[in-house]
Amino acid sequence: GLFSGGTLCDEAQLVMKDALGFVYSNTPLCEKYLLVNANQSREHTLIDMGDDEFTRGKPHPMIDFSLRLQRIHREAADPEVAVILLDLVLGYGSHPDPLSELLPAIEKARMVNPSVLFICAVCGTDGDPQGRQKVTEKLAGAGVEVMPSNAAAALLANQVIVSFNANQR
Repeated sequence: GLFSGGTLCDEAQLVMKDALGFVYSNTPLCEKYLLVNANQSREHTLIDMGDDEFTRGKPHPMIDFSLRLQRIHREAADPEVAVILLDLVLGYGSHPDPLSELLPAIEKARMVNPSVLFICAVCGTDGDPQGRQKVTEKLAGAGVEVMPSNAAAALLANQVIVSFNANQR
């Protein structure tokens, strides 16, 4: 999971904990699962891209997608990655046109790993400048599983991972 902020990253960790146990993170719920290098995923990993190590001297990832886009490409290139879980925060303090960057990155990632599943929760309203309905429709049209909440997105990721693991046995 590649999150633009800590609150949604923490929520996803709490939701996933029941099915998967603790997951690795740069901001883990259990210190035993602290990533040694936040730029290197390990097993099931959820990253707070808004943490200080990523934002020092740079705009927040709700505005500047560059680090998250790089990470999407890197994760998709890993053949063990089956799911990429994202949040997308809308509003006046966020990227004015997030899909102009996110959709090409997803398309490029699928060229490298056609089977990777993208799951996204959009946090915002139709009254936001980006328009929640428009954003969710375009994401869905690009084959992204758009969930109504971050918790629902984390639950779906759980189901996919548990199902995938069961099929590997």
